Amino acid sequence: MSRKEFVAGLDIGTTKTCCVLAETDIDTGSVDIIGVGLTPSAGLRRGVVVDLEATTTGIRNAVDKAQRMAGSIAVRSVVVGITGEHVSSLNSRGVIAITSSDREISHSDVERVVEASRVIVLPPEREIIHAIPRGYVVDGQDGVKDPVGMSGSRLEVETHIVTGSTAFLDNVVKCVRRAGLEIDTTVLEPIATGESAVLPAEKDLGVVLIDIGGGTTDVAVFVGGEIYYTAVLAVGGNHVTRDMAIGLRASQEEAESVKLKYGFATSDMVDVDDTFRVTSLGEEQPRELPREMLVEIIEPRMQEILQMVREEVIKSGYIDMLPAGAVLTGGGALMPGTVALTEKILGMPTRMGQPQGVGGLNDTVQSPVCATAVGLVIYAARVRADLREEEKKGGIIQGVIDLLRRPR
Repeated sequence: MSRKEFVAGLDIGTTKTCCVLAETDIDTGSVDIIGVGLTPSAGLRRGVVVDLEATTTGIRNAVDKAQRMAGSIAVRSVVVGITGEHVSSLNSRGVIAITSSDREISHSDVERVVEASRVIVLPPEREIIHAIPRGYVVDGQDGVKDPVGMSGSRLEVETHIVTGSTAFLDNVVKCVRRAGLEIDTTVLEPIATGESAVLPAEKDLGVVLIDIGGGTTDVAVFVGGEIYYTAVLAVGGNHVTRDMAIGLRASQEEAESVKLKYGFATSDMVDVDDTFRVTSLGEEQPRELPREMLVEIIEPRMQEILQMVREEVIKSGYIDMLPAGAVLTGGGALMPGTVALTEKILGMPTRMGQPQGVGGLNDTVQSPVCATAVGLVIYAARVRADLREEEKKGGIIQGVIDLLRRPR
Protein backbone atom coordinates (compact mmCIF):
# COMPACT_ATOMS: atom_id res chain seq x y z
CA MET A 1 0.00 0.00 0.00
CA SER A 2 1.33 3.42 -0.96
CA ARG A 3 1.46 6.04 1.77
CA LYS A 4 -0.20 9.38 1.07
CA GLU A 5 0.00 12.83 2.59
CA PHE A 6 -1.61 16.12 1.65
CA VAL A 7 -0.08 19.53 1.07
CA ALA A 8 -1.64 22.88 0.17
CA GLY A 9 0.18 25.68 -1.64
CA LEU A 10 -1.02 29.27 -1.23
CA ASP A 11 0.02 32.00 -3.65
CA ILE A 12 -1.22 35.35 -2.30
CA GLY A 13 -0.87 37.75 -5.22
CA THR A 14 -1.68 41.39 -5.85
CA THR A 15 -4.55 40.57 -8.24
CA LYS A 16 -5.42 36.95 -7.38
CA THR A 17 -5.06 34.40 -4.61
CA CYS A 18 -4.51 30.80 -5.70
CA CYS A 19 -4.68 27.71 -3.51
CA VAL A 20 -3.60 24.32 -4.87
CA LEU A 21 -4.30 21.17 -2.86
CA ALA A 22 -2.24 18.08 -3.75
CA GLU A 23 -1.89 14.48 -2.67
CA THR A 24 1.71 13.26 -2.54
CA ASP A 25 2.94 9.68 -2.47
CA ILE A 26 5.56 9.31 0.27
CA ASP A 27 7.20 6.32 -1.41
CA THR A 28 7.32 7.48 -5.05
CA GLY A 29 7.34 11.26 -4.58
CA SER A 30 4.53 11.74 -7.14
CA VAL A 31 2.28 14.79 -6.78
CA ASP A 32 -1.39 14.67 -7.82
CA ILE A 33 -3.54 17.81 -7.92
CA ILE A 34 -6.90 17.24 -6.20
CA GLY A 35 -8.19 20.79 -5.71
CA VAL A 36 -7.69 24.32 -7.03
CA GLY A 37 -9.15 27.60 -5.81
CA LEU A 38 -8.62 30.92 -7.62
CA THR A 39 -10.15 34.18 -6.36
CA PRO A 40 -9.56 37.92 -6.92
CA SER A 41 -7.25 39.60 -4.43
CA ALA A 42 -7.61 43.19 -3.23
CA GLY A 43 -5.54 43.39 -0.06
CA LEU A 44 -2.00 43.59 -1.46
CA ARG A 45 -0.03 46.22 -3.30
CA ARG A 46 3.27 45.32 -4.95
CA GLY A 47 3.30 42.06 -3.03
CA VAL A 48 2.86 43.73 0.36
CA VAL A 49 -0.24 43.46 2.57
CA VAL A 50 -2.08 46.80 2.79
CA ASP A 51 -5.50 45.51 3.91
CA LEU A 52 -5.57 42.66 6.44
CA GLU A 53 -9.30 41.96 6.13
CA ALA A 54 -9.38 41.90 2.33
CA THR A 55 -6.31 39.65 2.18
CA THR A 56 -7.79 37.28 4.77
CA THR A 57 -11.06 37.08 2.83
CA GLY A 58 -9.20 36.28 -0.39
CA ILE A 59 -7.25 33.49 1.34
CA ARG A 60 -10.38 32.02 2.90
CA ASN A 61 -12.29 32.05 -0.41
CA ALA A 62 -9.44 30.44 -2.38
CA VAL A 63 -8.94 27.69 0.21
CA ASP A 64 -12.70 27.02 0.40
CA LYS A 65 -12.85 26.57 -3.39
CA ALA A 66 -9.91 24.15 -3.34
CA GLN A 67 -11.49 22.15 -0.50
CA ARG A 68 -14.82 21.88 -2.32
CA MET A 69 -13.10 20.58 -5.44
CA ALA A 70 -11.11 18.06 -3.39
CA GLY A 71 -14.21 16.71 -1.63
CA SER A 72 -13.73 15.65 1.96
CA ILE A 73 -10.17 16.95 2.42
CA ALA A 74 -9.93 19.71 5.05
CA VAL A 75 -7.04 22.17 4.73
CA ARG A 76 -5.52 23.05 8.09
CA SER A 77 -2.06 24.27 7.07
CA VAL A 78 -0.50 25.74 3.93
CA VAL A 79 2.86 26.37 2.28
CA VAL A 80 2.88 30.12 1.60
CA GLY A 81 4.66 31.96 -1.21
CA ILE A 82 6.51 35.15 -0.31
CA THR A 83 7.29 38.03 -2.68
CA GLY A 84 7.31 41.84 -2.64
CA GLU A 85 9.70 44.71 -3.14
CA HIS A 86 10.99 44.22 0.42
CA VAL A 87 12.68 40.94 -0.62
CA SER A 88 16.40 41.02 -1.41
CA SER A 89 19.15 38.43 -1.86
CA LEU A 90 22.91 38.05 -1.60
CA ASN A 91 25.50 35.30 -1.84
CA SER A 92 27.55 34.36 1.20
CA ARG A 93 30.43 32.01 1.89
CA GLY A 94 31.15 29.87 4.94
CA VAL A 95 34.39 28.10 5.86
CA ILE A 96 35.18 25.60 8.64
CA ALA A 97 38.00 23.21 9.55
CA ILE A 98 37.32 19.47 9.77
CA THR A 99 38.50 18.51 13.25
CA SER A 100 37.63 14.80 13.47
CA SER A 101 40.57 12.42 13.83
CA ASP A 102 39.81 10.60 10.55
CA ARG A 103 39.13 13.90 8.63
CA GLU A 104 35.83 12.51 7.36
CA ILE A 105 33.13 15.13 6.73
CA SER A 106 29.95 14.45 8.71
CA HIS A 107 26.41 15.83 8.70
CA SER A 108 27.30 18.05 11.65
CA ASP A 109 30.21 19.53 9.67
CA VAL A 110 27.84 20.41 6.83
CA GLU A 111 25.46 21.92 9.35
CA ARG A 112 28.27 24.01 10.84
CA VAL A 113 29.51 25.36 7.50
CA VAL A 114 26.01 26.34 6.35
CA GLU A 115 25.43 28.05 9.69
CA ALA A 116 28.74 29.90 9.22
CA SER A 117 27.53 31.19 5.85
CA ARG A 118 24.39 32.58 7.52
CA VAL A 119 26.46 34.88 9.74
CA ILE A 120 25.85 38.14 7.90
CA VAL A 121 25.10 41.66 9.10
CA LEU A 122 21.37 42.29 8.89
CA PRO A 123 19.33 45.27 10.12
CA PRO A 124 17.07 44.34 13.06
CA GLU A 125 13.95 44.77 10.90
CA ARG A 126 15.03 42.07 8.40
CA GLU A 127 15.28 38.29 8.65
CA ILE A 128 16.53 35.36 6.58
CA ILE A 129 13.86 33.58 4.52
CA HIS A 130 16.17 31.07 2.82
CA ALA A 131 19.81 30.02 3.04
CA ILE A 132 20.31 27.73 0.04
CA PRO A 133 23.65 25.91 -0.38
CA ARG A 134 24.72 26.17 -4.04
CA GLY A 135 27.81 23.99 -3.83
CA TYR A 136 30.63 22.89 -1.55
CA VAL A 137 34.41 23.08 -1.78
CA VAL A 138 36.57 20.41 -0.09
CA ASP A 139 40.26 21.33 0.25
CA GLY A 140 40.05 23.60 -2.79
CA GLN A 141 38.07 21.14 -4.96
CA ASP A 142 34.84 22.86 -6.00
CA GLY A 143 31.70 21.49 -7.61
CA VAL A 144 30.94 19.13 -4.71
CA LYS A 145 27.18 18.55 -4.29
CA ASP A 146 27.22 16.40 -1.14
CA PRO A 147 30.45 16.35 0.88
CA VAL A 148 29.23 13.96 3.59
CA GLY A 149 31.59 10.97 3.81
CA MET A 150 34.41 12.66 1.90
CA SER A 151 37.83 13.22 3.49
CA GLY A 152 39.31 16.68 3.90
CA SER A 153 40.61 19.25 6.32
CA ARG A 154 38.76 22.35 5.05
CA LEU A 155 35.09 22.64 4.00
CA GLU A 156 33.57 25.68 2.28
CA VAL A 157 30.06 26.41 1.07
CA GLU A 158 28.58 29.11 -1.14
CA THR A 159 25.07 29.98 -0.05
CA HIS A 160 22.32 32.02 -1.66
CA ILE A 161 20.65 33.98 1.14
CA VAL A 162 17.22 35.58 0.72
CA THR A 163 16.02 38.14 3.26
CA GLY A 164 12.78 40.00 3.83
CA SER A 165 11.17 42.58 6.05
CA THR A 166 10.07 41.05 9.35
CA ALA A 167 7.03 43.33 9.57
CA PHE A 168 5.82 42.48 6.06
CA LEU A 169 6.35 38.75 6.66
CA ASP A 170 4.47 38.99 9.96
CA ASN A 171 1.49 40.58 8.18
CA VAL A 172 1.28 37.66 5.74
CA VAL A 173 1.42 35.20 8.65
CA LYS A 174 -1.28 37.17 10.45
CA CYS A 175 -3.64 37.03 7.45
CA VAL A 176 -3.17 33.27 7.00
CA ARG A 177 -3.87 32.62 10.66
CA ARG A 178 -6.91 34.91 10.63
CA ALA A 179 -8.22 32.66 7.85
CA GLY A 180 -8.04 29.76 10.32
CA LEU A 181 -4.90 28.16 8.89
CA GLU A 182 -1.41 27.35 10.11
CA ILE A 183 1.75 27.84 8.06
CA ASP A 184 3.90 24.82 7.22
CA THR A 185 6.59 27.01 5.74
CA THR A 186 7.20 30.17 3.70
CA VAL A 187 8.94 29.96 0.34
CA LEU A 188 10.24 32.70 -1.95
CA GLU A 189 7.90 32.63 -4.94
CA PRO A 190 10.53 32.59 -7.74
CA ILE A 191 12.06 29.49 -6.13
CA ALA A 192 8.64 27.79 -6.00
CA THR A 193 7.75 28.82 -9.56
CA GLY A 194 11.02 27.37 -10.79
CA GLU A 195 9.99 23.99 -9.36
CA SER A 196 6.95 23.74 -11.63
CA ALA A 197 7.72 25.82 -14.73
CA VAL A 198 11.46 25.37 -15.37
CA LEU A 199 12.93 22.09 -16.63
CA PRO A 200 15.88 20.55 -14.73
CA ALA A 201 17.85 20.54 -18.00
CA GLU A 202 17.24 24.29 -18.37
CA LYS A 203 18.49 24.90 -14.83
CA ASP A 204 21.62 22.89 -15.58
CA LEU A 205 22.37 24.83 -18.77
CA GLY A 206 21.52 28.25 -17.35
CA VAL A 207 18.13 29.97 -17.52
CA VAL A 208 16.32 33.04 -16.22
CA LEU A 209 12.78 32.74 -14.86
CA ILE A 210 10.58 35.84 -15.26
CA ASP A 211 7.25 35.80 -13.39
CA ILE A 212 5.17 38.86 -14.33
CA GLY A 213 2.45 39.22 -11.72
CA GLY A 214 -0.04 41.97 -11.04
CA GLY A 215 2.04 44.12 -8.70
CA THR A 216 5.53 42.60 -8.94
CA THR A 217 7.83 40.85 -11.39
CA ASP A 218 10.00 38.08 -9.94
CA VAL A 219 13.38 37.23 -11.48
CA ALA A 220 15.45 34.11 -10.75
CA VAL A 221 18.68 32.99 -12.44
CA PHE A 222 19.57 29.28 -12.38
CA VAL A 223 23.02 28.00 -13.38
CA GLY A 224 24.41 24.48 -13.00
CA GLY A 225 21.14 23.27 -11.54
CA GLU A 226 21.24 25.77 -8.66
CA ILE A 227 19.69 29.17 -8.04
CA TYR A 228 22.31 31.92 -8.28
CA TYR A 229 20.36 35.16 -8.21
CA THR A 230 16.88 36.39 -7.23
CA ALA A 231 15.19 39.78 -7.41
CA VAL A 232 11.68 41.19 -7.04
CA LEU A 233 10.74 44.25 -9.10
CA ALA A 234 7.94 46.53 -7.86
CA VAL A 235 6.21 46.66 -11.25
CA GLY A 236 3.80 44.31 -13.02
CA GLY A 237 0.66 43.91 -15.06
CA ASN A 238 -1.36 46.34 -12.92
CA HIS A 239 0.92 49.15 -14.07
CA VAL A 240 -0.05 48.40 -17.67
CA THR A 241 -3.73 48.50 -16.68
CA ARG A 242 -3.28 51.82 -14.90
CA ASP A 243 -1.52 53.34 -17.91
CA MET A 244 -4.45 52.25 -20.07
CA ALA A 245 -7.01 53.65 -17.63
CA ILE A 246 -5.28 57.04 -17.77
CA GLY A 247 -4.74 57.02 -21.53
CA LEU A 248 -8.29 55.92 -22.34
CA ARG A 249 -10.02 57.87 -19.53
CA ALA A 250 -11.60 54.63 -18.33
CA SER A 251 -12.09 52.82 -15.06
CA GLN A 252 -9.53 50.25 -13.87
CA GLU A 253 -12.09 47.51 -14.45
CA GLU A 254 -12.79 48.64 -18.01
CA ALA A 255 -9.09 49.02 -18.75
CA GLU A 256 -8.39 45.49 -17.47
CA SER A 257 -11.20 44.09 -19.60
CA VAL A 258 -9.89 45.87 -22.71
CA LYS A 259 -6.34 44.68 -21.97
CA LEU A 260 -7.40 41.06 -21.73
CA LYS A 261 -9.55 41.22 -24.87
CA TYR A 262 -7.53 43.46 -27.19
CA GLY A 263 -4.05 43.93 -25.70
CA PHE A 264 -0.79 43.25 -27.52
CA ALA A 265 2.67 43.69 -26.05
CA THR A 266 4.23 44.75 -29.35
CA SER A 267 3.05 46.84 -32.30
CA ASP A 268 4.49 44.28 -34.73
CA MET A 269 1.35 42.17 -34.23
CA VAL A 270 -1.21 44.91 -34.94
CA ASP A 271 -2.93 45.51 -38.28
CA VAL A 272 -3.47 49.14 -39.23
CA ASP A 273 -7.17 48.41 -39.72
CA ASP A 274 -7.66 46.75 -36.31
CA THR A 275 -9.96 48.52 -33.84
CA PHE A 276 -11.15 48.04 -30.25
CA ARG A 277 -14.10 49.26 -28.20
CA VAL A 278 -13.89 51.03 -24.84
CA THR A 279 -16.37 52.82 -22.59
CA SER A 280 -14.75 55.93 -21.14
CA LEU A 281 -15.72 57.55 -17.85
CA GLY A 282 -18.95 59.55 -18.08
CA GLU A 283 -20.00 57.91 -21.32
CA GLU A 284 -22.83 55.44 -21.80
CA GLN A 285 -21.85 54.03 -25.17
CA PRO A 286 -18.48 52.50 -26.07
CA ARG A 287 -16.18 54.19 -28.55
CA GLU A 288 -14.37 52.44 -31.37
CA LEU A 289 -10.69 53.37 -31.60
CA PRO A 290 -7.65 52.17 -33.60
CA ARG A 291 -5.94 49.24 -31.92
CA GLU A 292 -2.60 50.91 -32.64
CA MET A 293 -3.56 53.53 -30.05
CA LEU A 294 -3.96 50.80 -27.43
CA VAL A 295 -0.59 49.19 -28.19
CA GLU A 296 1.10 52.60 -28.07
CA ILE A 297 0.08 52.68 -24.39
CA ILE A 298 0.93 49.06 -23.57
CA GLU A 299 4.24 48.56 -25.39
CA PRO A 300 6.33 51.24 -23.60
CA ARG A 301 5.37 49.86 -20.17
CA MET A 302 6.08 46.25 -21.19
CA GLN A 303 9.41 47.38 -22.62
CA GLU A 304 10.20 49.12 -19.33
CA ILE A 305 9.38 46.00 -17.27
CA LEU A 306 11.52 43.76 -19.46
CA GLN A 307 14.36 46.28 -19.56
CA MET A 308 14.35 46.27 -15.75
CA VAL A 309 14.51 42.47 -15.89
CA ARG A 310 17.49 42.69 -18.26
CA GLU A 311 19.28 45.04 -15.85
CA GLU A 312 18.77 42.52 -13.02
CA VAL A 313 20.15 39.69 -15.16
CA ILE A 314 23.18 41.84 -16.03
CA LYS A 315 23.60 42.57 -12.31
CA SER A 316 23.65 38.82 -11.64
CA GLY A 317 26.74 38.49 -13.84
CA TYR A 318 25.22 35.69 -15.94
CA ILE A 319 23.68 37.54 -18.89
CA ASP A 320 26.00 35.72 -21.31
CA MET A 321 25.79 32.32 -19.56
CA LEU A 322 22.12 31.42 -20.07
CA PRO A 323 21.95 29.20 -23.18
CA ALA A 324 18.53 27.87 -22.14
CA GLY A 325 17.21 31.44 -22.42
CA ALA A 326 14.20 32.74 -20.51
CA VAL A 327 10.99 31.19 -19.17
CA LEU A 328 7.96 33.45 -18.72
CA THR A 329 5.17 32.83 -16.19
CA GLY A 330 2.48 34.84 -14.41
CA GLY A 331 -0.73 36.45 -15.60
CA GLY A 332 1.15 39.44 -17.00
CA ALA A 333 3.04 37.15 -19.39
CA LEU A 334 -0.16 35.94 -21.07
CA MET A 335 -0.54 39.06 -23.20
CA PRO A 336 0.08 38.17 -26.87
CA GLY A 337 3.48 39.35 -28.05
CA THR A 338 5.17 39.16 -24.63
CA VAL A 339 7.37 36.21 -25.63
CA ALA A 340 8.55 37.97 -28.81
CA LEU A 341 9.20 41.23 -26.94
CA THR A 342 11.18 39.38 -24.26
CA GLU A 343 13.35 37.71 -26.90
CA LYS A 344 14.02 41.09 -28.48
CA ILE A 345 14.96 42.92 -25.27
CA LEU A 346 16.88 40.12 -23.52
CA GLY A 347 18.45 38.82 -26.71
CA MET A 348 17.79 35.18 -25.83
CA PRO A 349 15.28 32.44 -26.72
CA THR A 350 12.12 32.64 -24.63
CA ARG A 351 9.23 30.28 -23.97
CA MET A 352 6.02 30.40 -21.95
CA GLY A 353 6.23 28.28 -18.81
CA GLN A 354 3.34 26.21 -17.46
CA PRO A 355 3.11 23.87 -14.47
CA GLN A 356 4.41 20.38 -15.20
CA GLY A 357 5.46 17.26 -13.34
CA VAL A 358 2.11 16.76 -11.58
CA GLY A 359 -0.78 14.36 -12.07
CA GLY A 360 -4.39 14.22 -10.96
CA LEU A 361 -6.43 17.23 -12.06
CA ASN A 362 -3.42 18.71 -13.84
CA ASP A 363 -5.58 20.18 -16.59
CA THR A 364 -7.04 22.61 -14.04
CA VAL A 365 -3.63 24.21 -13.42
CA GLN A 366 -2.30 24.37 -16.98
CA SER A 367 -1.76 28.11 -16.94
CA PRO A 368 1.19 30.36 -16.07
CA VAL A 369 -1.15 31.94 -13.50
CA CYS A 370 -1.02 28.73 -11.39
CA ALA A 371 2.73 28.08 -11.76
CA THR A 372 3.68 29.45 -8.33
CA ALA A 373 0.97 27.64 -6.34
CA VAL A 374 1.78 24.34 -8.06
CA GLY A 375 5.48 24.96 -7.47
CA LEU A 376 4.80 25.41 -3.76
CA VAL A 377 3.33 21.91 -3.40
CA ILE A 378 6.09 20.36 -5.54
CA TYR A 379 8.71 22.16 -3.43
CA ALA A 380 7.15 21.01 -0.17
CA ALA A 381 6.87 17.39 -1.38
CA ARG A 382 10.51 17.35 -2.52
CA VAL A 383 11.91 18.87 0.67
CA ARG A 384 9.84 16.56 2.86
CA ALA A 385 11.32 13.63 0.93
CA ASP A 386 14.82 15.07 1.45
CA LEU A 387 14.18 15.38 5.18
CA ARG A 388 13.00 11.77 5.42
CA GLU A 389 16.09 10.63 3.52
CA GLU A 390 18.36 12.53 5.87
CA GLU A 391 16.57 11.06 8.87
CA LYS A 392 17.23 7.58 7.48
CA LYS A 393 20.92 8.45 7.32
CA GLY A 394 20.86 9.41 10.97
CA GLY A 395 20.90 13.20 10.78
CA ILE A 396 19.31 16.28 9.30
CA ILE A 397 21.38 18.94 7.56
CA GLN A 398 20.59 22.45 8.70
CA GLY A 399 20.73 23.67 5.13
CA VAL A 400 17.85 21.37 4.22
CA ILE A 401 15.86 22.57 7.23
CA ASP A 402 16.38 26.13 6.03
CA LEU A 403 14.87 25.22 2.69
CA LEU A 404 11.65 24.23 4.47
CA ARG A 405 11.48 27.01 7.02
CA ARG A 406 9.48 26.25 10.15
CA PRO A 407 6.51 28.42 11.14
CA ARG A 408 7.47 31.42 13.17
